[in-house]
Amino acid sequence: MENKRFLDISKAIYKNYYADLGEIDIDDDFTIECIKINVIPHEGIHSNKPYKITLKFTEGWPLIYIDSDIFDKIKTPNYLKNKGRNGSHKGICIQNFSYGYSFNKNFKELCNNKWENYIYYLITVFNNIQDFDKGNGIRSDYKEILSI
Repeated sequence: MENKRFLDISKAIYKNYYADLGEIDIDDDFTIECIKINVIPHEGIHSNKPYKITLKFTEGWPLIYIDSDIFDKIKTPNYLKNKGRNGSHKGICIQNFSYGYSFNKNFKELCNNKWENYIYYLITVFNNIQDFDKGNGIRSDYKEILSI
């Protein structure tokens, strides 16, 4: 399972599956259990500003973190201690960042159960922050901090 996830994601990156979104590559500091993806998007709030997405695979859904200068403005106590709900990390966890985030639902319905589509979804979400009346949008207190 772990090898398949890693292969699906790395193949998509090396075959330029995400070329329309920006410059995407895998960071040299990766393992099969923890993939770090460097992103420089063409548009959105991170337009031409590099950031990193980290996927840490667990027995359940993956832990997804974003490390960017823009999101660095959100200084929660756990962020300052470099601690997450499930251990140490660098960046803001998508589950705590947005409303109604459900990995299983998003992976099945939005991504057609494909890891390459999930990465596409993540990059799109992080570049196009919006609020859908407490749907899958960004939490309003974070929107204020980020001046969105």
